[in-house]
Parts: sequence; structure tokens; C-alpha cells
Amino acid sequence: MKVIYLNRAQKHPIVGDENSDLVEQLYAEYGSALRRFIRVRSRLSEGDCEDVMQEVYERLLKFENLQQKLAGRMDTVRNYLFQIATHILIDRNRRAKVRCKDAHVSDHETAILSSIFSPERALQNRKQLRQIEKVLGEIKTSHQQAFMLNRIEGKSYREISDLLGVSVSTVEKHIAAALVAIRAQVSPE
Repeated sequence: MKVIYLNRAQKHPIVGDENSDLVEQLYAEYGSALRRFIRVRSRLSEGDCEDVMQEVYERLLKFENLQQKLAGRMDTVRNYLFQIATHILIDRNRRAKVRCKDAHVSDHETAILSSIFSPERALQNRKQLRQIEKVLGEIKTSHQQAFMLNRIEGKSYREISDLLGVSVSTVEKHIAAALVAIRAQVSPE
């Protein structure tokens, strides 16, 4: 029994017998083209690409009489390797869909989402909104109007200056004054 290292830097062993020399020769000749094919076809990470490469050569090692099967078609060996890789990629995609790999949410993401949408957070947000509404009721009308037009209605400073009949710099000052008042009165909690 002979151990073949496909990627000498990473030392991924494949165990084989009579096919091992032929597979090693195929790797030397077609390895870089196959790797490019897999990357372009699937857009996998470096590690996943190497896993697919490993699977291709592993399947080749399992064939009985590989030498005789490839003897008549040495001109199409590259296409045969690409076909094997394509089938492996299809199998991987099917498994990923069954496992809902893309829909998986990690524990860390779940913790973040649960803290964002928690009842305590909703209560805190409502409390802050009431504080902001109270502050807006207490500041000058011009400051309140400029702030509401910008932050609630999404109007630009230029549009607000046209609506209120003041300069853009005055609009900036009104909004800044409103923000200072809000920050002074609303607790960040």
C-alpha cells in the first residue's frame, strides 16, 4: 500500500494500490487545470477546493482497472477529470441544500439577534422615544421643524432651507441645537 500526498504543502494523504502511480501522474499533469476549473465553477474557498480535488483523486483510486479504462481515451482524460469534479460539486450542493447550510444561524448570531429584538430592548426604545418626543415639545419651533423635516421626512438641508425660508447654515444650526437638547435630556441606557 502506498500513500500519495496530492498537495505536498498540506499533506492530504490518499491511500491507494495499483492505481496510485497513475493517479499521481494525472495529478502532476492535470492538477492545476482541475483546481482552476473547480474554483471558477464553484467559487469555493481554498480549503473546500482542495477537498474537492482530494475527492476526485480518491474516486480515481477506487476504480478497478483504471489504467485500462483510461488507455483508450488518453486524449479525453482531462475532460473525464472535469466531469468527475462536476459531479462532486453537484453532490456537495445537494447535500448543502438538504442540510440548509445557508439558512444556518450560529449561536453568536442568535445571541445578537435575541438581544436586539428582546422585550427589554423594545421597552427601552419606547422609553427613549417618549423622552425624545418630550424634548422636541420643549425646544424652539424652528429647531423642532428643521429636525423633524430632516430626520423623520428625510429632507435634505437645501430642501428644508427652501421650505423654511432660511439659509442652509441656519438649518444646520437648528438641527444641531435640537440634537444637543435631545442628547442632554435622553438617557442612552
